[in-house]
Amino acid sequence: MKTFSTIACGLIAAGIAAAPASAATIVFDTWNTSTDGTDGIVRSFAASGINVKATAFSYNSSLSRAYLGDYGSAGLGVTNNNEGNGGSGNSHTVDNSSGNDFIVLVFDRAVNISGAILNPYSVAGSTDNDAFVSYATMSNAYTTDWSTISLSNSVFGTLNSNGKNVQGSGNSSLTNLMSGVSSGNVWVIGAARNGANGYWDNNIDGFKLGSITVTASIPEPATWAMMIGGFGLVGMSMRRRRRVAVTFTAAA
Repeated sequence: MKTFSTIACGLIAAGIAAAPASAATIVFDTWNTSTDGTDGIVRSFAASGINVKATAFSYNSSLSRAYLGDYGSAGLGVTNNNEGNGGSGNSHTVDNSSGNDFIVLVFDRAVNISGAILNPYSVAGSTDNDAFVSYATMSNAYTTDWSTISLSNSVFGTLNSNGKNVQGSGNSSLTNLMSGVSSGNVWVIGAARNGANGYWDNNIDGFKLGSITVTASIPEPATWAMMIGGFGLVGMSMRRRRRVAVTFTAAA
């Protein structure tokens, strides 16, 4: 019976190893909002069974919540407290003109963000879309109320230490981000930061986040069937082992 257990365990291990990286594109150009509103507002999105909540922050000597807007085919933008109603000079973009704007993306599972559409906008005479990108893992992140989360939460320290600047493509919208790094369930995409690791060119960056490409390890139905079958074989093996009769022969 040991053979059945060995085979079953092998099937389970093979099933887990065969679980494919499932790619999904999450699009943020679903509707039009005003250029300013409630700071800390959380917006929800989903694609291919992967769910994400988005909210905005900005750093200018201290960390503060900001307004997250969603603008038609352009994507998500940020208006911070130093930008009035965000209506002039494209200040309702994710930019580093009046503070470092960034979007926090909180997923219902660990993912890797391999790419994004960062639609560039002219801010203060500069058109560039270099980005600051980071990731972290936080318990119960998706069920946490990020509209009221403490700004001293340790996850921000992790995001700061893991982050790096990624060179944009100027007037083009496609930017490769963090392909190949460890996954996390909390991600940041913001305007490039002076002093961060990676590319920095002293330009003012401004963009709207149109979409992201994420990958997560999600077993396909066939893989689940293989794994369940393996567990079934383990159960059969255990039941058969319990039914083996032991016969004692009296000595002559």
